[in-house]
Amino acid sequence: MKPFLKWAGGKARLAPKICAAFENPAVGTYIEPFAGAGAVALYRLHRGTVGEVVLSDVNAKLIALHEAVRDDVDGVLHELSLLPDADWRERYYEVRDRFNAGPHTGPAHAARFIWLNRAGFNGLYRENRKGELNVPVGRYTRLSLPDEAHLRGVSGLLKGVTLLSTDFRAAIARAGKGDQVYCDPPYVPLSSTASFTSYSRSPFGPREQRALAITAREAAVRGAKVVLSNHDTPHVRQDIYPLHEGFRHVERPMVSRAISRKGAARRPVSEVIAAIGPIQG
Repeated sequence: MKPFLKWAGGKARLAPKICAAFENPAVGTYIEPFAGAGAVALYRLHRGTVGEVVLSDVNAKLIALHEAVRDDVDGVLHELSLLPDADWRERYYEVRDRFNAGPHTGPAHAARFIWLNRAGFNGLYRENRKGELNVPVGRYTRLSLPDEAHLRGVSGLLKGVTLLSTDFRAAIARAGKGDQVYCDPPYVPLSSTASFTSYSRSPFGPREQRALAITAREAAVRGAKVVLSNHDTPHVRQDIYPLHEGFRHVERPMVSRAISRKGAARRPVSEVIAAIGPIQG
């Protein structure tokens, strides 16, 4: 089961490799502190390799979307049917303004989120410092929305999943012996001009990257297995997820990126899938 959201850096294609990095099904709780589109969670839920699941994200608007799809998919489908179709490009900024004005809960909010995700530039989600979505209209020839069967399928998988709006520290603090955690944070930029940390109004910079690694190791000491993704750079491997702290670099896959406005810049890049824990002692 793939996500219904287009998501920059989404893990639908890498989900099998990430799942393999855990080596075993989750016997405890499976936690994702950077829920995003939920690609890995949906993959594992569909295959039955997890039981209790907690999806968390600092972006409360995103969590409200998942809640609405889980709890009122009929309402979301109805509201989605009321949004622009043939004249979607001309009315994009009207819908974006309505989304930013709120409220940011319920089926109408969820429908606008989905619509803007499919109508905006390359599935990007970006907020300014006021917490407003500021993604421009996409360049597609037509608007393609998720179909009813897809949304109902995701809704079914999310039944019983705990959804939280909190930062990664609070989410990972739940992890203990037998639990599994997958972390897909905003990535370390590959260059000084490639930085993307505005997924929410709070940036995710070097201090947050290191804090995440420390928090992941603390969970591993408590008996959890933690898997993390990031760009495959010497800095990431040696300073953020270093071997001497117990991290293992399980995979280094090549992944296509499609955020850049320039087609020539959309080249495959290397990522690293790291793992840590459980740590005895």
